[in-house]
Amino acid sequence: MKHFLARKLLVVGALMMLVTQGGASSLPLPVPEATASITARGLKRHLSFLASDELGGRYTFSAGNRIAARYLASQLESYGYRGGARDKSFFQKVPVSTRKIDLAASVLTLGTGQAKQVFKYGDDFVSQAPTEIGVSGELVFAGHGVSSPKNNYDDYAGLDVKGKMVVVAGGEPAALRGVRLPDKEQGEAAAADHGAAAVIVIATQQTIMEWTQIKFSVSGEVTGLPPKSVAGKSVTSIVAGPALIKALASLIGKDSAYLIAASGKPMEPMKLSTRADLKIAVQARNNLQAQNVVGILDGADAKLRDEYVVFSAHYDHLETSPRGEVYNGADDDGSGTVSVLEIAHALTVGPRPKRSILIVFHTGEELGLLGSEFNTDYEPVVPLEKLVADFNVDMVGRSRPEGDLDARDKELTDKDSLYVIGADKLSSELSKLSEQTNAETARMRFDLTYNDENHPQRFYYRSDHYHYAKHGIPIIFYFTGVHRDYHRTTDDVDKIDFDKMERIDRLIFATGWRVANLDHRLVVDKKP
Repeated sequence: MKHFLARKLLVVGALMMLVTQGGASSLPLPVPEATASITARGLKRHLSFLASDELGGRYTFSAGNRIAARYLASQLESYGYRGGARDKSFFQKVPVSTRKIDLAASVLTLGTGQAKQVFKYGDDFVSQAPTEIGVSGELVFAGHGVSSPKNNYDDYAGLDVKGKMVVVAGGEPAALRGVRLPDKEQGEAAAADHGAAAVIVIATQQTIMEWTQIKFSVSGEVTGLPPKSVAGKSVTSIVAGPALIKALASLIGKDSAYLIAASGKPMEPMKLSTRADLKIAVQARNNLQAQNVVGILDGADAKLRDEYVVFSAHYDHLETSPRGEVYNGADDDGSGTVSVLEIAHALTVGPRPKRSILIVFHTGEELGLLGSEFNTDYEPVVPLEKLVADFNVDMVGRSRPEGDLDARDKELTDKDSLYVIGADKLSSELSKLSEQTNAETARMRFDLTYNDENHPQRFYYRSDHYHYAKHGIPIIFYFTGVHRDYHRTTDDVDKIDFDKMERIDRLIFATGWRVANLDHRLVVDKKP
């Protein structure tokens, strides 16, 4: 799991079951032999190899990571899956680069002469995928930055932004509440489509709260994906921090709150009475070798096999230290990886699901969710509109033993409990189905502590499912909690509770199997 500092948590009681025993659901369960194929023994066999010292921690760019990828692909192939990558292999190439920003030479200047204001990279703005750039142009405020003529809404109507720098506030227009917009009608894609040279995106309130941490993270070498190209058009995008937001708001004749808390507010796009000059100086090393492992099991129903249910986990972990210390990552996320592997096998036992199954072992999660971002925002192996749900498994291997008073283990669930995150964020139907299936199978205690949008740990945003959810794809994130061995060399196989994992994985399998066999697509009744 991507690392953040742990904070004090609020422990809540287990979720009361919303359904009663006996006829709680009319949906069939998988055949018993399929469920029984997921075993503690099989989980341990896979994990003992993947979390061994010989694989060196499976760091994204290591030989051990490539060995792990080959192992996962060979297992999927033996189960009957086909390669899901564009070249028909099991390896989706993920182009990663490292970039070192020259902070002194990377600035944004507003105005000229005596009225000139200079803003610094890191202090005042950042870029998700910084690249060497020098661009100048007039500033144009494009409101929410939405261009959706089919919905009779266009912030770009009457605006000439070709070759100019566009300022875009966050949130959604009140007129479009409840409308799911395709990516091409908003943000960077809409700006690129209208010929903008660069986009200045207003940071969210949450981002502003974390600006000090963000500034620190971009001051050194940054690892990330290459800049995006939208339909063959590239556009530079930066995120404005507090001081720059204040200056931009002043040009519009408003205060900062107008731009930061913009959702629902009527906004007047306009040409701004100044020019901007953006320079970012970068030293980059491109095309570092990384790969997602992707496999497809074609569905049995001719009408439904063009829809996919996704099971995902990240198989990368941390780099071996200069002293040769290995971060084996048995729980993070060896546990999720082998869980998905066993579930993938179970899906081939007995009747095949009606919908197709997409198995994705993401890489680069520890570097910032890079593998999942690439498979959603860059080159999806399956078009996103065909994905019905994603079941993401990240750290499900541990239990807090009775009598364990170590403060570092206070977030661990006991042997009967499981953190369930995100099930109700997009689809009430998925949440209900998850609860029903648990009541009829594993009978785990669902802990919803981290399902709170405002929880300081923000786990909903910290694993690979997030990049699917932000596109409106329903997700469930399964998690048993952080512990004293998290991101340490002591995260080893001998501390895994394989019996609990077996129980959790059988639950995830049954839930996903039901979604794959529904006679209708999951109802999405909430927005990302």
